[in-house]
Amino acid sequence: MLMDKLQQERLVCAIMGITGAERIVEWTLDYCRHTTVAGKPLSKSQAVQFALVEMSTEVKVGRTFVDKLVADHLEKKEIIVETSMAKYWTTEMLNRVANRALDLCGDFGTLEKCKIVRAWRDAKIMTIFAGTNEVMKNIAAKFMGL
Repeated sequence: MLMDKLQQERLVCAIMGITGAERIVEWTLDYCRHTTVAGKPLSKSQAVQFALVEMSTEVKVGRTFVDKLVADHLEKKEIIVETSMAKYWTTEMLNRVANRALDLCGDFGTLEKCKIVRAWRDAKIMTIFAGTNEVMKNIAAKFMGL
């Protein structure tokens, strides 16, 4: 019974990775729009804009992948490889987004009152839940006949 639910658990981890990254991007967009440096919002800096666009793109790509897997799971399709890939990729992406967001916060990112500090810490464990990301890659490789 436990083995039957492993892929579902990994899919839930992938969903958590996506939703966590979505929240981080939303908060960071708001922060950069409302935080000023030298009299103008951070979001007016080209480097910040590029970082926000890159983060948002990764999250949207991941959301599309995970939504497809949820639909496939509901249709009882065999998605072991894809679920393993999604679990490792989305949780790694969550960590990339959290790291980048923390960088954009600058000095504020060193304070506990910065929401990204907690999100950054929480993101770290996601690569371990439901099997480490290295295990996910082993599973995908095995099922791919590698």
